[in-house]
Amino acid sequence: MKVLLIIVVFNFDTGSELETNLNFDNEADCHAAALASFQEVDAAVDVQAMEIPEGQEMLEGTMIAYGAEGGEIGMYACNVLRASKDF
Repeated sequence: MKVLLIIVVFNFDTGSELETNLNFDNEADCHAAALASFQEVDAAVDVQAMEIPEGQEMLEGTMIAYGAEGGEIGMYACNVLRASKDF
């Protein structure tokens, strides 16, 4: 199983400097890497599951990262690749 990290950082100045692996063997490693990436933006990051309003579509398992002051600093999802070809 391969897991892909899809990450969006809302702070373009800091986000452009983030380095992260985007390909993992399991979801736990993917979530840990996302947390570490957001900690580069704000060490006190709080990650919570995104509440998806009824009728809207979003990647299953999308998480929102909040900074120490409560503002959203980004979002991510860890998704199992469904393709049979190795990348």
